[in-house]
Amino acid sequence: MATSYIQLLLLVLAPLLFLPALYAVDFGYCNKNGYDYGNFSRVEISPNPVGPEDNYLDITVSGYASKQMNNVTIEVHAKSNETNDLLGVFYICKVGNACVIKSGLCFSPECAIEAGTKFVLPIPKVPVDDLEDDFKYVVSLLEDDPVNSSDYDEKFIERMCVNFVVPMSDSTLESA
Repeated sequence: MATSYIQLLLLVLAPLLFLPALYAVDFGYCNKNGYDYGNFSRVEISPNPVGPEDNYLDITVSGYASKQMNNVTIEVHAKSNETNDLLGVFYICKVGNACVIKSGLCFSPECAIEAGTKFVLPIPKVPVDDLEDDFKYVVSLLEDDPVNSSDYDEKFIERMCVNFVVPMSDSTLESA
């Protein structure tokens, strides 16, 4: 009898082990070959896939910083060959549940990501974009440029950037 309970418990709990993998998406570096400031190890979105009733999605990027990045700003774009839509600007010190991992513990970043640390950056409530041609979402980690701080377009230096396709459900594709 105990064996049947254990089998039932394993049958119910085993799928839960694979849930985190369901949110991960394939990604690439915007510059095609990586960055001196670090690397991304994972990109997750929720919901996955995005349905026709979904107006927002949550993106989480994780990685490792090999150089310190100060006053980090996160920009999220939807880009195609013809269009570049800015979907949101997020400041690392104001992003909820942002995490810099030191000695296996999660610490809230102080507007910077230190060299030699892992990071987890949740980006909440990003609008779902509906560009007509093939497009990708782009997440850029930007650092203040103290030399060109007056002009917004030149205020930031891109330190890391990742792009990915957001999976859409079949009904989302049909309604577009």
